[in-house]
Amino acid sequence: MPVTTRAAVIALLKPGKTAEDPKAYRPISLLCVPFKILERMILSRIEPVVDPQLPREQAGFRRGRSTVDQVTLLTQDIEDSFQAKEKVGVVLLDLTAAYDTVWHRGLHLKLLRTIPDRHMVKFIMEMLSNRSFILRTSDGQRSRLRRLRNGVPQGSVLSPLLFNIYIHDLPETTSRQYGYADDLAIMLRRTTWSAVEQGLNQDMSILAAYLRKWRLQLSTGKTVSAAYHLCNGEAKRELSVSVDNKRLEHQLAPKYLGVRLDRTLSYKRHLEEVRAKVTARVSLIRRLAGTTWGASARTLRISTQALVFSAAEYCAPVWSRSPHVKKEGGGEEEDLEDTLTTDTVSPDSPEDSNKQV
Repeated sequence: MPVTTRAAVIALLKPGKTAEDPKAYRPISLLCVPFKILERMILSRIEPVVDPQLPREQAGFRRGRSTVDQVTLLTQDIEDSFQAKEKVGVVLLDLTAAYDTVWHRGLHLKLLRTIPDRHMVKFIMEMLSNRSFILRTSDGQRSRLRRLRNGVPQGSVLSPLLFNIYIHDLPETTSRQYGYADDLAIMLRRTTWSAVEQGLNQDMSILAAYLRKWRLQLSTGKTVSAAYHLCNGEAKRELSVSVDNKRLEHQLAPKYLGVRLDRTLSYKRHLEEVRAKVTARVSLIRRLAGTTWGASARTLRISTQALVFSAAEYCAPVWSRSPHVKKEGGGEEEDLEDTLTTDTVSPDSPEDSNKQV
């Protein structure tokens, strides 16, 4: 296989990061079209074989599964513990550059265990070997060609499945596990806090040993713990969970797969953040419309669906029953309706001036 088909360019700056930090860039693989078609052909052949072997706790990039399913599953388990008057401890694990640190020899071994066709396994490993990348800057400068000896290419349709295979044999723990690709979480419910902390510490030791064995890096600085209960007298209760003699940060309302989960699952803080995001995006949409100028009705509709509705409706089945839903609802609906029903003129299509959404 020609080496040129496996060249990639590090192109994207991570949101909220500074351009001067080399670690702030996400290495998205920009491969040639024939190589992408080949990857999809391989995916269509191995996915039916591999998917039944993946644990049900892993929902990442699997047919019929989504982030909403995982958040719903976790929150439902927490609410069940509320009914049973139990204490709940949760640890959200963060893996440093998970896709980029996949050990090729370890992946090869696990592919042999999950895919019976050894020729297919050999072909996949050939695709992953001898990969290279070039860094291009905004002023046109280019770095030297460098080889990648580990990892699976981000941006590849095959990489999520390969990563799922790589971590499909996570060891069993007393805590319940939840996974969406490299977003991992464990939850333990007990009648006392001491039992919760003891169980979580034991399980984190097991998982940390597994990650070290397979050369994945657990970021103890970003891995956090959280406590869930209905006892207001212990509202500021913090869990003592450690990994490698380093205590994990405790957060009162950590974010899991984009949803802020507070102690009682009231979702007040999450809805406040959603409202702020939606308000900012509605203001942006309004700037595209005017009585004598502006975008076409079709452009406004597409922009609204992509920017506003996607943010407002994300994981709605999880937080829709919150008592804070109506409280956090402001006048954005009326503002958006006024915007979308404003007569607009498109610079490219003057005939759209009288069209309304």
